[in-house]
Amino acid sequence: MLLWQVKISGAYTDMKTPSTYKIDWEDLDNNSYRSITSGNLIDTVVSKSWTKLQFNYNCLTESELQTILPILANNPLYVKAKNPIFGTEYVEMEMRCSKKSAEMLETGDYTLSFNLVQKKKVSGQ
Repeated sequence: MLLWQVKISGAYTDMKTPSTYKIDWEDLDNNSYRSITSGNLIDTVVSKSWTKLQFNYNCLTESELQTILPILANNPLYVKAKNPIFGTEYVEMEMRCSKKSAEMLETGDYTLSFNLVQKKKVSGQ
């Protein structure tokens, strides 16, 4: 199953399907606070559904790991990914890698986990 693509040298490239794929959405607000008298949230929403994608790979070869890691170093990183909140199968987003972690298994293979966070608004936010 194709979950994500990355723009490399001007063209989108299919990326290996992760073992798990999680999407978090967050609304951005400005100067929100709780009323000290009622406890109500007083908020001004700036935009909705900012995306953080979380990828986990359970078993990558060293070659596969060395293919993915340099891509994650790009900022910005142009990604097309499944993101059902936008009502389409794939949405194109400008992102950056905010966190990554790898572990070598006793087999010599690797686990890899990383997050991609959205940098700019897309249509519908």
